[in-house]
Amino acid sequence: MEREQIKAYEFGPFRLLPTERRLLRGTEVVQLTPKVFDTLLALVQNSGRLIMKDELMKMIWQDSFVEEGNLTQNIFILRKTLGESPHDHQYIVTIPGQGYRFVAEVQEIPRTRAERHPTESALEDGPTRSDERGVTSLAVLPFKPLNSESDNEYLGPGIADTLITRLSNIRRLKVRSTNSVLKYIDMQSDPLAAGRELGVDAVLDGKIQRAGERVRVTMQLIRVRDAVTLWAEKFDEKFTDIFDVQDSISEQVMRALALQLTTAEQKLLTKRYTESAEAFQLYIKGRHFWNKRTVEGLKRGMVYAQQAIDIDPTYTMAYIGMADSYNLLAGYAGLAPKETFPKAKAAALRAQEIDDTLAEAETSLGFVNYKYEWNWAEAEERFRRAITLKPDYPTGHHWYGEFLATQGRFRESIYELERAQQLDPLSLPINTDLGQSFFFAGQYDRAVEQSLKALEMDQTFVRAQIILGAAYEQKGMYTEAIATLEGARAVAGTNPLAMGGLGHAYALAGKREKALETLEELKKLSAERYVSAYNIAIIYTGLGDTERALRWLNKAFDNRDVWLVWLGVNPRFARLRRVARVTELLRRLGLAHLKN
Repeated sequence: MEREQIKAYEFGPFRLLPTERRLLRGTEVVQLTPKVFDTLLALVQNSGRLIMKDELMKMIWQDSFVEEGNLTQNIFILRKTLGESPHDHQYIVTIPGQGYRFVAEVQEIPRTRAERHPTESALEDGPTRSDERGVTSLAVLPFKPLNSESDNEYLGPGIADTLITRLSNIRRLKVRSTNSVLKYIDMQSDPLAAGRELGVDAVLDGKIQRAGERVRVTMQLIRVRDAVTLWAEKFDEKFTDIFDVQDSISEQVMRALALQLTTAEQKLLTKRYTESAEAFQLYIKGRHFWNKRTVEGLKRGMVYAQQAIDIDPTYTMAYIGMADSYNLLAGYAGLAPKETFPKAKAAALRAQEIDDTLAEAETSLGFVNYKYEWNWAEAEERFRRAITLKPDYPTGHHWYGEFLATQGRFRESIYELERAQQLDPLSLPINTDLGQSFFFAGQYDRAVEQSLKALEMDQTFVRAQIILGAAYEQKGMYTEAIATLEGARAVAGTNPLAMGGLGHAYALAGKREKALETLEELKKLSAERYVSAYNIAIIYTGLGDTERALRWLNKAFDNRDVWLVWLGVNPRFARLRRVARVTELLRRLGLAHLKN
């Protein structure tokens, strides 16, 4: 009988379901880690036959090299799970120096005449092809904590983030990013409503409870269109076994969706970046704060990433967390680029030294290349490689789209940003930066429309307010521009980008005193902390003071200011770009082709 036709194997009180990768004792689901399950399946499928150790190890680990002790440990766990006593081997017999034989009588249940077992998952219902199941997109919602232990606040979103990273490696499955799902962390959120809002076919919804060294995870995979549960499971393990739980969830979700994976995808699905539960917990705390996109959150994200690295110096994703924090601090916290970007690069390079297949590392390095080093060719090469490595990584398309806008390649920029938006439709930064590309392309009506869409998601998102105000200004709608930018200033306080834009709008609207007042505030602030000279130059440009605008632009060049990459495309500098010294500055930036 061909194995593809076997629905189940029965032996003693047990029922083994190969397709679902489940072991049942009566109606009870018996928990097994993926490799222990593989060991049992190999033994059962070859029942009565002696399987040599080398042969069995090749069946289980295939191309990987592992020590014989791993197999011995799996056999020990199986014997314990099946209830064998030390001297009574009714299921597995060891042939010393050779291998193992499964000796219990096994009954093969053909798929064509097997009756459905009452505790089998919904995978047996209906068609098994993924396209017939109608699931090509998925959202992993933040796991909701069931008790008040402080670490649970970070553990639920952190495990969801890890699963998102894993599942997004599957090219036939579109997985929403962590930023898109964080808003659904509330215990009262409806998973089906979240799935509809995110525009996905299915949601993976989980609850988590940690008590001391134990962790309980309850999962369900729900199809959004008809609320059908495709798979459900409960895990009750030691916290140190959390990686086995993640492996099992990832693999069982793929089986529930009936997706056939390539060898490379299968490896990525259960790829572990650390074996330290303590380092993992610190990392997910760091990502929790990083995702808040606040100055304090970015700084705390760095601290936890460093603590994770101290425990496991080979933890690549902790280095990526460090790099991403430093990359954003120059823009969010107003720190000097020379202080943050070299540290971001060092962290990303270290991650790449450990694993050169990380799209996240390439993306982080591309960001440094263009924002700080002005190495346009290398930046584009890295962004392209990142997208090749991980085509559905939203940040790769997002930052590449930003980069293309600095080069005046607006059609390509808008394409990449719209691709990022499709992958992560609720991302405020992506939606805002799409509006920004419309703005730099001179498509001011579309910039207004897109910025308003972003503000529908969060009316206090400052960067969207800044782009909206700038677009109104270029349309000559100065009253609307000033009102919008004053609103951004009210939310952001002493944000140099908001203040620079507001000062420029005041100047064009003929409110010279207001513009000068804002200018002096920025100068005073620059004596206390790093302030982008570029934003001071914007106000001088609005005031028509070419000499002072040039002086501050040159200062921005010396500081390697992050905003200077927009000099060649920002319409606020259109008149200034006709000045020979600005043309020379663009040449030094490597942007001479954007002088007009």
